[in-house]
Amino acid sequence: MTKYMDCSTVISTRRSVRTYRPDPIPEVVLQEIIEAALAAPSADNLQPWFFVVVKSQKAMQRLIEIMSTAPQRLEAHLGSRFTRYPQVIAETKQFISKLGNAPICVLAFQKEKAYSNKAAIIQQSIAAAIENMLLAAWSLGVGSCWMTAPLEAGLSHNIKEEFAPEKGELAAMITLGFRRRFR
Repeated sequence: MTKYMDCSTVISTRRSVRTYRPDPIPEVVLQEIIEAALAAPSADNLQPWFFVVVKSQKAMQRLIEIMSTAPQRLEAHLGSRFTRYPQVIAETKQFISKLGNAPICVLAFQKEKAYSNKAAIIQQSIAAAIENMLLAAWSLGVGSCWMTAPLEAGLSHNIKEEFAPEKGELAAMITLGFRRRFR
């Protein structure tokens, strides 16, 4: 059984990680992270999520290729958001272009179903699953970053077509890996 941090510590110390070591995440740890996402509460118990775990080097490279235009597409947004912080803009563009060299990226999709007028509760349910994933990852010593850049850059359709053409819309990407420490 894996030893977890207490809940308060996990919540108060989790941060978005944007630079990762190349070390692989053990399969048992990855499984626990995904199971935590699947255990999230969902409105009407719809469980409207579908996750694709991208972990092969070839698949990660393809995802990075799709994301290669994101920094340029997001330039104006980043410039207006971080006008006084050019270093943040540069670091964000670097992260987006290479996904921080994360060994794993989880693609969170909305299941393709007729949910009628439940868009808001579907989004909330998927967000709860993603948050469970982030907290479980951190409790196991794995860093993560919840990314909406592909949506903001207009690349969600490309990612959907490449990785889950039969599923619904991309909700977010989550990078996973062990945090790179700097001296």
